[in-house]
Amino acid sequence: MSRPIGIRTVADLERTARSLALYFKARTVVVVGSQGILVGWPGAPVTMCMSPEIDAYPANARAWEAAQDDDLAEASEEISVIFGEGSPFHAAHGFYIDGVDDRTARLPPSWPARAVVREVRGHGTATVTVVAPGPDDLIVSKLARLADKDRDYIAAYHRARPLDLAVIQARVAECGFEEVLAQRALAFLAGLPSPPGRATAAPVRAGAVVPPHPAGTHCAFLMDEGRSVSVRAWNEAAGLYDILDNPLGPAVVAQDGTSAFRIDGEALTQAAWDAHPRVRAARQGDLSGYPRPNWTPPG
Repeated sequence: MSRPIGIRTVADLERTARSLALYFKARTVVVVGSQGILVGWPGAPVTMCMSPEIDAYPANARAWEAAQDDDLAEASEEISVIFGEGSPFHAAHGFYIDGVDDRTARLPPSWPARAVVREVRGHGTATVTVVAPGPDDLIVSKLARLADKDRDYIAAYHRARPLDLAVIQARVAECGFEEVLAQRALAFLAGLPSPPGRATAAPVRAGAVVPPHPAGTHCAFLMDEGRSVSVRAWNEAAGLYDILDNPLGPAVVAQDGTSAFRIDGEALTQAAWDAHPRVRAARQGDLSGYPRPNWTPPG
């Protein structure tokens, strides 16, 4: 008997993050499929949340693979066996985790600079960071395939939050779609109806002040639906901005004015942060201790 598709929730997203983080000993989990929308928009339209699965992988997937005795080990295959369709996890929780990797979704190279971030309480006292492409980049990944369910997903998003078609077209160009795919995507966008003259769901706005931070090596992200901002350094191994770090100010700032200082993920008092060698170097314009992505972050 086939299972009902079901509607995925933030609770499902958090279970996915905790499960993958525990199994792979990861501190960051990446969600790249349609349910990545829940990371930054928990109240997304139901049509966008109808799925039997969540596509995700641990950010340390390559390191995990390298540590295995089997040279052919793949984290995505391991996920599908342990958490995939028909697994005990699926039977227990009513959805499954589809094992994917950082090459599964067709995304603009600069998507990590626009990612959405959510922190989830892990097992014990651990905190798991969930990262997903921003909404516009998710839409681009849907345009690459443009199956019927992708068309429905894009249309549902556009009804609730009208797309900036010029932005989407620029992201399609950045992706380097093959000509046939690009023409098909642009034709679909051109055919989207004009949004009705009614109130729409506003995108998240920052309620907290974004602290000063280095450009390129670091990026600021809204969290808690805009109630806090985190600054994260580029993690070359993961291909993400996922290390809480800021040598020019606090790494986390909340709407209520509270803040936290971190270097390379380590929590510091403001005095210890102020005396840290990386902070002193950054004040002199020296960011040589920090890697940069191999693409140019948007201004």
